[in-house]
Amino acid sequence: MLAMFGAFAAFVPLFALTLPQKIATVPGLGGRRAVEALSWILVAGSVAAGGGNIVAGAISDALFRRTRSRRRMIAAGVVAVVAGLATVAVARSFAELVLAIVAFQLALNVLLSPLVALMVDYVPDERKGRMAGWLGLALPFGSVMVTLLAMFAPVSAGSNPIVSLFITMLVVLVLTAPLVVLWPVPALVSIELDPPDAIAVSGQRERRALIADFMLVWTARLLVQFAAAAILPYLYFYVANVLRPPGGAAAIGPAVGALAFAFAVMSMAGAIGIGWISDRLGHRRAPLAMAAMLVAICMATLSIAPVWPLTVMAYGCFAAGLAGFLAIDSALVAQLVAANPRRATLLGVMNLTNTLPSILAPAMALAVIGAQGETIRMVLVLQAAAVGAVVAALCASRIRTLR
Repeated sequence: MLAMFGAFAAFVPLFALTLPQKIATVPGLGGRRAVEALSWILVAGSVAAGGGNIVAGAISDALFRRTRSRRRMIAAGVVAVVAGLATVAVARSFAELVLAIVAFQLALNVLLSPLVALMVDYVPDERKGRMAGWLGLALPFGSVMVTLLAMFAPVSAGSNPIVSLFITMLVVLVLTAPLVVLWPVPALVSIELDPPDAIAVSGQRERRALIADFMLVWTARLLVQFAAAAILPYLYFYVANVLRPPGGAAAIGPAVGALAFAFAVMSMAGAIGIGWISDRLGHRRAPLAMAAMLVAICMATLSIAPVWPLTVMAYGCFAAGLAGFLAIDSALVAQLVAANPRRATLLGVMNLTNTLPSILAPAMALAVIGAQGETIRMVLVLQAAAVGAVVAALCASRIRTLR
């Protein structure tokens, strides 16, 4: 769990706060061009992440079959992530930033791929919901990092956020060190590549049902993650151009920090609470659909009512719905792939639901950026995300094979 916190600490503050600040230091990337630059950087990084996670999953599976451990690849991922953050810190042009983010995304997926597979390797089905809920706390922890960096490592306009990046590197190293150093050696653990209590896939009908459910879970997660990609990396610009807090530019950073804090608190409640409810009920379909509907309602509220108190409430409830959905979804996916020795590779395929929205949302943002000055019609993207979350709830309600 600590290592997952470290992985999220590496990228959540980077994309929510530090990268927009870094873009402001690049000559010629001010105003409307800053949003365009961020969108292109996110697209390039997401393309790299999508392919990188599948390849990393295949490598992780091969190493796991040979050594019965994923620790070496996790250690390599930690080193690569720190190096990627350092590359972002020293980038001085738009092209260098694009290359730095691509390198960082590849490094991040070398770390995340084996980390995510550990839950499938070691956690029994009846505890996957709760374990996924605890792992889901990594997202609010990343949001807390945004708040802390905004408070204690403030960046003036046009200044390089090198202090924030250095703090992020230290946090990543400290949080991942216990797993790398203390994880039991392979001889001390008993791991079955084909667990006896895994869901049987012997019959043709059962295989088809499992494939159909995998596709439903994949589609639902894609649409909910599109909602996340529509607001999380653009939170800074949403506050600046849609919410427009009183106090002008000086109020943007504190407002982002306050929303990030609300996100963190509500994410904790959503991840642990909804994951626990799912385990207690003995099924995951209804809680998954309800979490997706909560995301839809909150995205619609953010798009039509950008008023400060309502925005805080909607953003916090969105965080609870998103964290709860991802916790249950992670438990479902872990059950679906538990009987497959190429589990990390399949998790890489599922990870496309994280990277494809990170391509689609910036592409849509680029398409709807207003032509006048710095006006950004982000509300259209948020409304599209709300509709997608409703479809995700419908997909979740159609899952048949798993309890």
